[in-house]
Amino acid sequence: MNAPDQMDNRMKKYQSLYAWMIGLFAIVQVSIFYYYWPRFTTQTWEIHFHYWLVTAWYLMLIIQPYLISRGNIQRHRTLGIIGFVLAGGVIFTGMSLLDVPLKLAEAHDPTRPGPPISFYYGTLIIEAVSMLAFGFAILKSILHRKEIHEHSWWLIAGAFYMMPPALGRGMIVFWRRMLPPENFKPLFALVSTELIYLGLFLWFASRFGKFRHAATAIGLLLIVFRMLRVPMGASEAIQEFLHNWIQWR
Repeated sequence: MNAPDQMDNRMKKYQSLYAWMIGLFAIVQVSIFYYYWPRFTTQTWEIHFHYWLVTAWYLMLIIQPYLISRGNIQRHRTLGIIGFVLAGGVIFTGMSLLDVPLKLAEAHDPTRPGPPISFYYGTLIIEAVSMLAFGFAILKSILHRKEIHEHSWWLIAGAFYMMPPALGRGMIVFWRRMLPPENFKPLFALVSTELIYLGLFLWFASRFGKFRHAATAIGLLLIVFRMLRVPMGASEAIQEFLHNWIQWR
């Protein structure tokens, strides 16, 4: 097989990428639905902006590969600039919401059922690191914008880095509806979130031949990091640092 034929075969993997991104978009929207829409009128402006920026960015990940599959390169490049601006907005609003877990920690009542206070401090750390990972993925996609395999995989990985907060909230709603209150444990939501994330991420990595890739390694390391949420949040030194950092920020 000559080089042009090999290139054509590799490109075929991306012809239906937009359809698979529709699937990721649907998972995120269904997961976050009961957290966002029933409280629409009481949500803060930061949450509204973050929700719609993330939604617009995910939609861009559907539109862009669709344009490529139709050979509309010029419009793809034009929208790409808008997509990177949207990604910057996602990072900015995501960072502005880091005080939410801290407020939940301050309002924590140990006499009521629910996760330990360390869960909220650990969540703050994880969401900050996830935002940094997402920002790094966007930067790498810009640097590799002329290499379709690198450019696209960094963007796909970035979409996965952003998925767990929404997916986790969806799993909480799912398990609360499936189990009586006394049987619900946060661990159920945490484990099911990671299993779904891992399965989907590895499936995408297999489909696009990206098992041995830095973006894939980061996505897998984030799982390990999230599983250490409670131990990290239990450190009093870390709790004090987070309080000081959020107040300074």
